[in-house]
Amino acid sequence: MSTLGALAAAAAEEAVAEAPNPIIPAIDEVIWGTLSFLILFVVMAKYAYPALKKAMEARSEKIQGDLDAADTARSEAEGLRAEYDAKLSEAQAEAGRILEAARSEAEQVRQDRIAAIEPEIAERRAQAEADIEAAKARALADVRTQVTSLAVGAAEQVVRSSLDEAAYARLVDDYIESVGN
Repeated sequence: MSTLGALAAAAAEEAVAEAPNPIIPAIDEVIWGTLSFLILFVVMAKYAYPALKKAMEARSEKIQGDLDAADTARSEAEGLRAEYDAKLSEAQAEAGRILEAARSEAEQVRQDRIAAIEPEIAERRAQAEADIEAAKARALADVRTQVTSLAVGAAEQVVRSSLDEAAYARLVDDYIESVGN
């Protein structure tokens, strides 16, 4: 068996030496692979690459168009915002002017009403003063009348028979004068 074993070992060695290398392909595979690659490369270069390039250019143009449209929209939005801000400030200024006009008009109306009522107030004040003076004169006249009657009564009892009519009138008038002041 040893010869048989040696023989088998030699056959295995020979089979290993004759077996193709798994890393290096066979020559016919290299030729067919290269030929297939070249055909596929030519077909791709002639048909697929231009279509791919065209699609990429279209996509680039679409992206650039979108960017340009976004820039245009942004600039329009900024313009609209500036216009809105201007209108807002104009509206605020107008509101301020309207408020100021309303305030000045209200003040003018107040001044006009005060001016219109002043003569009436002065007239009523003068009427009140005249009424006070008239009441004062009436009260003074009533007081004089009462004092006169009291003085006459008192004087009549004091000097009942000693005074004549002229002296008596003079005495009453002096007394009224002294009470009136």
